[in-house]
Parts: sequence; structure tokens; C-alpha cells
Amino acid sequence: MALSDDELEAAYRRLERPMFNYLYRWFWDAAQCEDLLHDAFERLWKLRRRIDASSLDALAWTTVINLARNQHAARKRWRWLPLPEALVARDDPSQALELDWRDQRLRQALDQLPARSREVLLLELFSGLERAEIARQLGIAEGTLASRKHQAIARIQSLLKESEP
Repeated sequence: MALSDDELEAAYRRLERPMFNYLYRWFWDAAQCEDLLHDAFERLWKLRRRIDASSLDALAWTTVINLARNQHAARKRWRWLPLPEALVARDDPSQALELDWRDQRLRQALDQLPARSREVLLLELFSGLERAEIARQLGIAEGTLASRKHQAIARIQSLLKESEP
């Protein structure tokens, strides 16, 4: 039943890229995504003696999804707190140069999706999990998953058309 160190390392190598892609489309910050991945696998490392290898991928995704949800909720809370003027971030022109115009439009469109729709869409695109497993991870029916994905894609397409020059 206990998970070996090699099995956990292999899972990290297998899941790192799809998880990073999922997280990046939530936060658009590579360092933050790496931190969340590190936190997720650190939690798994601490529990490795109690994890069954057959459930590792599902547990890893559950951990990443929950950390992303918590981080996203925390970001929303911070937006409501006033900060001293010296700590308020200024618009950084170098950040605008990092993302080309297409990626900026996609980011804006994704940011306008409801969190549930964005979560479904990003898991479908980047997790590599079967639809049934994604639905189970999110605690929804497969039909609901398909409906949310369809709505998310339609909304993204609409938002991208609206932002065309």
C-alpha cells in the first residue's frame, strides 16, 4: 500500500507539465505555479506512506485543484484590502511585453469566465485525465462537465471575437 519514493518521483515527472499548464491558465505567473506544484507534491511526500499507488494521480490532481482554489480565493480577498501607497503595484511595461497580443486576449477571456467553467475547461485541456475522472474530481456529473465545457468554449469564442480589432 505504501507509495515508494520512485513512484512519487515518476508521478511528478509525468504530471508536472499538465499541472503547470492548468495552473498557469489560472494565475499567469510561472513562479506562483511552481510554488503551488511544490506545495502539492510536498504534501504528497509527507503522506506517501499512506498513499496507494493506484490512487496517486487522482490524489495529486485533487491536491493541485484544491490549492489552486484556495490561492484564487485568497487573491480575491486581498483585492478588497487597502494597501499602503508604497506597496501598491504599478503597471509594469515589461510584463505587457512578455505576453503577445493573442495571449493577452486569451488571458482576458479566461479571466472573465466563471471559476467553475474555467476549472472545467482547463482540466479538460491540460490534465490528461478521462472525462469521468475529471467529473469525479470536481464532484459533478459527466453531463454537467460536458455542459460547462461547452458553455466555457462558447463564451471564450464570443469574448475573443469581441476583442478583435
